[in-house]
Amino acid sequence: MLLSMTGQGVATVSDENATLTIEIRAVNNRHLKINLRAPDSLIAHESSIEKQIRSSVGRGTINVNIKVMKHSRQDDFTIDTELLQAYQAQLRSLSQTSPSLDSLLGLPGVVINNVTSESSVANVVSLSNDALQLALGQFNAMRETEGIAIEAVFNQQLDSLKMIVEQIKDRAPVVVTNYQERLTDKINKLLETHDVTLNESDLAREIGLYADRCDITEEVVRLNSHLGQFRNVMQSATSQGRKLDFITQELFREVNTIGSKANDTLIANSVVEAKTIIERIREQVQNIE
Repeated sequence: MLLSMTGQGVATVSDENATLTIEIRAVNNRHLKINLRAPDSLIAHESSIEKQIRSSVGRGTINVNIKVMKHSRQDDFTIDTELLQAYQAQLRSLSQTSPSLDSLLGLPGVVINNVTSESSVANVVSLSNDALQLALGQFNAMRETEGIAIEAVFNQQLDSLKMIVEQIKDRAPVVVTNYQERLTDKINKLLETHDVTLNESDLAREIGLYADRCDITEEVVRLNSHLGQFRNVMQSATSQGRKLDFITQELFREVNTIGSKANDTLIANSVVEAKTIIERIREQVQNIE
């Protein structure tokens, strides 16, 4: 199974007190990085939110934005009237003038912030847990859908690459035969010109050395093995983008070796086509978790 590293998920949940919305967006990253923007009431619970995300996401830059809208603001703050009257009484005893209400409200403890009260925070945390699960579900569903599309592209590219590898394999024996014909023809012309004889064993040894230098059998075998490994990893229970990236590098290395060993124009053209396909695969692999 393949999962894309890019995706989006949005969820909104409500109760009688508030409405909470969570939006998750992700882009490519070699590692997992979580950027969380949340209201003050959730500051103490950010580690718990990140833990839930990490249990569902392996790689990528994850941007999480949490918004809370309370249905009513009148209960956000409470005035401690007893403390207010106590402040007022003491200030009157010290001064003939009565202090203004503005100055009294600014004194410590007069205005109580209920937004950060235990019950209010618990309500927001409960909403955030529900919304986060819904948003992650939507987020992962989108990543899975994109992963299926990428897998289909990979299969097409691997099929094309397999055909090119078979063409190279079929062409390889012809390279030695052509060299033998060219070498024999060239030597015969030289012998006719200078009236010199050549031992057949020397000719066979030279052709054998050339055949050994341009032998690409091992590279072709490894290429087919890597193609099979790539398909197997795509069918794994978990998405393994890093492993696919490594296999892609090995594919490129083997094709590059074939290009340097096989002294043949047709094989060189096939190598260029193979490299083009592998580069496309490499670009897509960067999107896989």
